Amino acid sequence: MSFRIFKNIFFIISFLLYFNSSSLSKVTSSAWSTECSEDKKTCIALIKSEIKNKDNKMQTVATAYVQIASSKQKKMNLINKDDQTYKLSEENKNIPILFMKLPLNVDLRKKAAIKLDNKKLGNLEYTHCLVDGCMTSVMLNDTKVIDSFKKGKTMTVTVGVYGATQNVNIEFPLKNFSKSYTKLIKN
Repeated sequence: MSFRIFKNIFFIISFLLYFNSSSLSKVTSSAWSTECSEDKKTCIALIKSEIKNKDNKMQTVATAYVQIASSKQKKMNLINKDDQTYKLSEENKNIPILFMKLPLNVDLRKKAAIKLDNKKLGNLEYTHCLVDGCMTSVMLNDTKVIDSFKKGKTMTVTVGVYGATQNVNIEFPLKNFSKSYTKLIKN
């Protein structure tokens, strides 16, 4: 359990350092894009959700991004079929993780719900809040879920607002998700 928390914190810190160290001018609210650090060691596929504020300027409400994590798994390999001898080995498995920075003033007692084209996928756990939003994360280690993202039109995240009775829906189009994800796993 503590390893999972440590891994999430590591990716969140990596993401924050990444956002502070590079220009993300290509990130839009209309399509997913892939951004990499200068050394190409850290890449993310991301999109933002924006609204017009009272000054008629676009303001970012939420950001969603996928980053690939690596996990070592033990595997038994058959060495000799006749003797039925096996050798234990380790192999790396890449696991996509969806992170979201949601607006402040969300009700942390209510889990954020995620839907793809009105089909509920599950709930997101809040990990912590920063000065500009609250973070959630979930592993996307099921290939069916990734395929749903690739084929889908819209991802909707429903959050509770602290002190309000109605929930708020934040929408992210899935345009270019397949292209960005393919580029992400190649890096």
